[in-house]
Amino acid sequence: MILKALTEYYEALVKQGEVAEEGWSQAKVSYAITIDKDGKVRNVQSLLNEVESGKKKVLVPTQKTVPLQKGRQGPSSGKSPYFLCDSAKFLLGAWLPSGNEEKDLKEAKSARDYFAEACKLHKNILARVEDEQAQKLCRFFSSWDFEKDKNCLNVSVDSLLGANLVFRDYEKSEDDFLENAKIRAAWLAWMERENVEISQGRCLVTGKHTTIARLHPQIRGIRDAQPSGAALVSFNSASLESYGKSQGDNAPVSEYVANAYGKALSYLIMQRECHQQIGNTTVVYWSGTGESAYSECMSNLLGMFEETDEDKLQEIMASIAQGKKSRYRETDLNPNAEFYILGISPNAARLSVRFFYAGTFGRFVSNLVEHYKRLEIQKQDSATKPPSVYQLLRETVNQKSSKKEIQPILVGKMMDAVLNNTMYPENVYTSLMLRMRADKEVRNWRRTAFIKAYLIKNKPQWKGVVDTMKLNEETDCAAYLLGRLFAVLEEVQETASPGVNTTVKDKYFNSACATPASVFPILLKLSNAHMRTLKRDKRGLAITIEKKLEGILDKVRNSFPSTMTLEEQGIFILGYYHQHQKRFETNKEDK
Repeated sequence: MILKALTEYYEALVKQGEVAEEGWSQAKVSYAITIDKDGKVRNVQSLLNEVESGKKKVLVPTQKTVPLQKGRQGPSSGKSPYFLCDSAKFLLGAWLPSGNEEKDLKEAKSARDYFAEACKLHKNILARVEDEQAQKLCRFFSSWDFEKDKNCLNVSVDSLLGANLVFRDYEKSEDDFLENAKIRAAWLAWMERENVEISQGRCLVTGKHTTIARLHPQIRGIRDAQPSGAALVSFNSASLESYGKSQGDNAPVSEYVANAYGKALSYLIMQRECHQQIGNTTVVYWSGTGESAYSECMSNLLGMFEETDEDKLQEIMASIAQGKKSRYRETDLNPNAEFYILGISPNAARLSVRFFYAGTFGRFVSNLVEHYKRLEIQKQDSATKPPSVYQLLRETVNQKSSKKEIQPILVGKMMDAVLNNTMYPENVYTSLMLRMRADKEVRNWRRTAFIKAYLIKNKPQWKGVVDTMKLNEETDCAAYLLGRLFAVLEEVQETASPGVNTTVKDKYFNSACATPASVFPILLKLSNAHMRTLKRDKRGLAITIEKKLEGILDKVRNSFPSTMTLEEQGIFILGYYHQHQKRFETNKEDK
């Protein structure tokens, strides 16, 4: 299903001219080797472009359409060259001396071997092509010797080794050999001949009897994966093979499909509006129509971009959730359009699929609307947008640790709950509660919003208590009332002793939340002393606070439970937060 959806997306992108057609790839190219009619290197031209990145300017390579690069293949896979676009090690036999004679001898021999493989490939493809530029390339590969000719290079070897290079015609200034029609035809003809010799079989995706991909493409750009790329499908050990089959024959997929899904996935990773990072999981999403407006809109709805029109997003969510079309970036978003969301993370040279969801755009948006409704809560700061999945999961992480990593297992479960409207994962709630006990940051609106959403969805028996943005003054729920009571007792202390360094929250919150019976009698006794100070200095304020205390205590009836469950502790925190916000709101009105 994943490969089929990505292949269909690739075909939509080809129609729009967004990706290269079959037999071709997109690559970042930094330099062009210019050669003359005799095949001699005249100079190396930079293809780096200066662009602004934040407050500074940086040099970035030029994006070019090049002959297909589907990963190093063959018995000596590390020395399999690419046609017309490759590293300096292949196209020039370049290497850098280290000063160690024995090591340098091995490095020089290895570089010559790399160049010899590139020479063999290019001559096999171009030797019989009746074209002047094709013959120039053949002359270059027949005459070039890095040790003898490297002085003609006007760019440092160190710079060339870390970049992709192409060939350019010296006599025709900026005429790339990549653009020569006969050379391009020779490349496609060679690919066709090579595919005939490759294993044939029935493709699991298309159902056609065709050439089966031996190796699948390496996907680059995944955070923490190998720089050379990682495979979504691979059989890199004999233990993974069966029935006498090897490599790709174990899960037969055509060369066309392998290249198509590889290009589609690479495109999604390159486009800022088509993916986001949550921990070590890269989440990509796309529409079956291939229109980028769907992905950009989803990015905004998932909270990826800060500079968004919140009112417009609310309007879109309301329309789509009701099954109506909505206009976004000059595109009519159809709620019935197929939409896909894929989560992948690195695993050595492979990519692990964390989750994959297929459905209509409208269904995912409707589920997001329900999720955001459950998160609605009064906030202290100026934030208007609901917290994203990343922001919620980040609250489970110790921000003082050296490795602030979100647990990978939480990402998939959380995305499933949000996008498919299933129950929230209990381990996210547990992790969040443990984090709050550890750092005592209990006034954090994102944390409290998730506690509220979790209790509404997973513990519907508490919905009548917690399903409110502001203070619920009607409920008789003991856990909620105790949270309110704790907030008022804290207010008594802070009002009686302004600027106190350590409050009851810092010293007693965890105990009051988990074992109320052992703590509240102590807190009430302490508050009596604070109330005497308050009545002496601020009598009017003391009377107001005393009424709040009496109102809550009347409902609690001085009966404190010995222990509270984890769910009741969440309700306690919500009651505390709501009562504190009420105080904050009152103070703003007084000002």
